[in-house]
Amino acid sequence: MDINEAYKILGVSETASDEEVEKQYMVWVRRNRALLTEQTSNNDLNMDEITTAYNTIKTFRQYGSVTPVEEQSFKKKVGHFFYYYKLHIVGVLVLLAVLGSIIFTIVENYQEKKALENLPPENVRVLLLGEYFNISNETTPVADNILAQFPDWERVTVNLNYSPLTVNDSMDVASQQKSVVTLVEDNSDIFLMDYANYERLVAADVFQPIDQVDPSIKEAVDSSKLVFSSTEEDKTEQLYGIIIEDMSIFKGFDMKETQIVAAIKKGAENKENAVELMKKLAK
Repeated sequence: MDINEAYKILGVSETASDEEVEKQYMVWVRRNRALLTEQTSNNDLNMDEITTAYNTIKTFRQYGSVTPVEEQSFKKKVGHFFYYYKLHIVGVLVLLAVLGSIIFTIVENYQEKKALENLPPENVRVLLLGEYFNISNETTPVADNILAQFPDWERVTVNLNYSPLTVNDSMDVASQQKSVVTLVEDNSDIFLMDYANYERLVAADVFQPIDQVDPSIKEAVDSSKLVFSSTEEDKTEQLYGIIIEDMSIFKGFDMKETQIVAAIKKGAENKENAVELMKKLAK
């Protein structure tokens, strides 16, 4: 019912006080009761309409609208639901996105694992360590060049570990920190690195003496290319490095000119092949 119509039916003005509205409504109630008591047939008083008008005025004055209290209450409840639970809804959506990402990663890792299982076993794993190369380089040319020198080999893995020797900015700091983490997790057989990184790692007892793997290495390689060093724990000079002379494996690989030293990591799985690669590269 329209509010203006409600005032008209109840018989009060819009400026009437709440008390006047109540009094006028009670006037209608008493008149209706009297007519019912008299049992007259002239009772044309529409009490239902008057009551509706009264409730409309009360609702309007309490809520600023003629919308029924029940409807307003429902709208408020819906509004409160979305207000109080919107963070939960967002959280659920984020959770679903995270779960989707995890599932995708698991599937992707599974597919990658299955693909690796179909590959031939690695003959040797090589790590290029230092700052003598472009960090965005593709290592495929190096792997292909090594395989070209060993026709019996089927698979060579080459990885990069960019490790700047000097720190000029925050990017260099981040690269050095990342390099340390990578070295801890690395499972390469042979490291090809600049001399400064070789000295740093050999002192930390990262490498295995080459002649312990192949005693004939000293006769197979020119003595000028043999690098003897000691560790912090063992001051005895031992053969840990070989200076690389043949740079043909780096053909097609963007790198700076520098002296490269090869060394075998402790615990290498393919250490015999690593020594064979050293012999080839030292000539």
